[in-house]
Amino acid sequence: MTASCSHIVTNLDGNKLQVWRIADDGTSASELVALADSSAASLAAALRNAMGDSAVPVLLAGSTLVPPVAVPGKPSDLRPKEIELEGLTVHALPGLCQNAPAGVILGATARIEGFLRLNPNWDGVICLPGPVNHWVHVSAREVVSFQCALTWPLVQSLADTMRLDSTGPFDRSALTQSAADSLAKPETLAARLASVQAEAVLGQTSKEVLLGQLLGTLIGAELAAARPYWLGQNLALIAEPLLQSPYAAVLEAQALPVTLADPDRMCLEGLKRAWDDR
Repeated sequence: MTASCSHIVTNLDGNKLQVWRIADDGTSASELVALADSSAASLAAALRNAMGDSAVPVLLAGSTLVPPVAVPGKPSDLRPKEIELEGLTVHALPGLCQNAPAGVILGATARIEGFLRLNPNWDGVICLPGPVNHWVHVSAREVVSFQCALTWPLVQSLADTMRLDSTGPFDRSALTQSAADSLAKPETLAARLASVQAEAVLGQTSKEVLLGQLLGTLIGAELAAARPYWLGQNLALIAEPLLQSPYAAVLEAQALPVTLADPDRMCLEGLKRAWDDR
């Protein structure tokens, strides 16, 4: 006999909503939902659809429906707040923020907490690529500070102008060489991107090499800006396969040992903690 749904935990990351239906026996089933837009109505419709005909409670992480909490602070101290969303009652979990440099962590907050829950004695820096990339310094289960980058949106936008598929295969050698060049001279970023665009126009370079160059140039510049975070630190990478592959390749080429963690598992662990401790 299938266990009935006890509650639903969800995580919003950009316009994607990850949904887990938690059964009475603790088992879960997941679903990824693409929202039509970033409106409250679209989010509420997706949550209602996830609930179906049941009236089970819903935990929502990754939204701006409640104010984020300033760091330094422990993700495990975050508590959801009951709010009304388009007539729907949800338990909204706050994210994290800092003033200088200004930054907000929303969809990645649950992943950070899940990682720290599974690795309670781990200190170092967690890299979380996504709609917004985060470099997060953690110590004693506390987020001390973080730095953000818009690398992936830039990759997607520039890939479109060059008629490249940002999700397609890339040349690893082109990726790591471009990253090394950009890391060494980040001030040449705009010029290097113009060169990649020119190669795309000339049509004499394969799409795999062009995408590798584009990814490497932008990731290398991001690493240059985040150098104080990863230099000499334990480093963990929590990313979907699409982003894990290029980031892991670049970090490996720089001889940086990295702990890889599954983003869905980290997120679910973090959401379970938030629900249990609410």
